[in-house]
Amino acid sequence: MRMTAYLLALGLLLPFWGLAALTWIGSPFWASHALDALSAYAAVMLGFLGAIHWGVVMATTPAERALLAGDARHRLAWGALLVPLAWISAMLPWAVLSLSMLFLLLLVSWQVDRRWLDNLPVGWSYQWLRRWFTLLAALALLVATSSWLRPLVGGGGA
Repeated sequence: MRMTAYLLALGLLLPFWGLAALTWIGSPFWASHALDALSAYAAVMLGFLGAIHWGVVMATTPAERALLAGDARHRLAWGALLVPLAWISAMLPWAVLSLSMLFLLLLVSWQVDRRWLDNLPVGWSYQWLRRWFTLLAALALLVATSSWLRPLVGGGGA
């Protein structure tokens, strides 16, 4: 199961990097659409990451939950709160602001996971997978966010 999770996570990173690359190598028209698509995709992924907390509450017994940091109500609230925060961030009018907020939410959600999901009762390291997924996804968001410099890099003369 560990290899399946790793391969799926790698596949989930492909849109991050494909869209980030398109912001730099695509025409201005496609770059603009790539920024919007990346914002939407990052928001969806943050919703997925928040749902993990719901899964932990639903899939563990009360005795198992007692071994984890944070109580069930806080886990459910965090998982639910992350969805509208990500959606609002994706809907912000400027791509730089939208992607910056999504970048911050990704890092905050990672810190929450580090605190609350540190000793999950699974046979493999969720934290290792989460760390690498977050770092690579966050880097893709930074690459795309920096594409606002693109007209300056190419000279931008008209």
